[in-house]
Amino acid sequence: MTIWLFALLLTAIACATLYYAGAGRTVNATAGTADAVAEHFRAQLRAIEMDAAAGRLGTIEATSAKGELAREVMRLKDETSDARPVTGGKAAIVAAVGLVAALAVGTYAYLGRPDLPALPLASRDVATENGLDLNAAIKTIETRLAQTPDDLRGWQVIAPAYIQLGRYTDAVRALRRVNELAPPTADTQTDLGEALMMANGGSVAGEPLELFRKAAVLDPKHIRSRYYIAGEETRAGDYVAAVRDWNALLALGKGDEPWAVTAKQGLAFAEAALDPGAAAPAEPDAAQIAAMVDGLDARLKSEGGSIEEWTRLVRSRMVEGRMDDAQAAYDAARKAYPDAKLRTELDVLAADNGLVAK
Repeated sequence: MTIWLFALLLTAIACATLYYAGAGRTVNATAGTADAVAEHFRAQLRAIEMDAAAGRLGTIEATSAKGELAREVMRLKDETSDARPVTGGKAAIVAAVGLVAALAVGTYAYLGRPDLPALPLASRDVATENGLDLNAAIKTIETRLAQTPDDLRGWQVIAPAYIQLGRYTDAVRALRRVNELAPPTADTQTDLGEALMMANGGSVAGEPLELFRKAAVLDPKHIRSRYYIAGEETRAGDYVAAVRDWNALLALGKGDEPWAVTAKQGLAFAEAALDPGAAAPAEPDAAQIAAMVDGLDARLKSEGGSIEEWTRLVRSRMVEGRMDDAQAAYDAARKAYPDAKLRTELDVLAADNGLVAK
């Protein structure tokens, strides 16, 4: 009963605000425009009530939102105070306010779950909500793109969403359209190459490598494309080119970037392979690095750590090719740092490499 009294009180406050805001209101537009404005505010109030009923807004947040809506009504009243008055307005306002109240109470009666405990915003399952919102957003964008296939911005927005959901073939299609609709850049060529690489199970050979080379020509200081080029040259055994390109890549950074560790390892491997008298460093170095990464993993799980350390762990697992462990580390990092604003670099890294927020 208490929750219903509180809900009715909030509804009464909102309706009273709307009534007094509109009681002396003047307009400088047609009656049709006034009706449209009134419907706009009714729709906003319905949306607030539905969000509160569904648990997406807490009581305090819903009250604040209704207050903002009321202030918007008052602002509109002030802006139109020098226009002609509307005749017979009180009856219409009373009817409109009554309709708003009925809709609000009816909506909560149908959708509301007052039996559920309050759920603080910080502890909500943000990943689930984001997943639902992402799928809905993708469907909306797909519908618009079917009607306007030359909408460059639409393809730019939907491509990373496809990658985040692991829909790499769709991401390739979207990024091809991006490169067709606008002059290709180093970033767009590399984005397409990465999507193709993911669709091909991580292989850089073939078209992805060609795209990375084109990107490096467009921008000789483009780190992402040059990183992939040097890595593929090392894998393919072209050590002369690999040494040259690893050195060129390292010269572009300060040496403390996350990718610099892998670049230095690649350079050391290529240099050792060029020297017949040098002991092959691959096996001991790989084992040593794996032990360090496992140690970092164990420490973060037992003691926790900074978001930078979690990001380094996820990146290291990806470099090792252990994507399941990378996903597990990403899940643990999200749990340790639920505030998305603190995980910007980590979330971008995860999305670019096909990890899914669970």
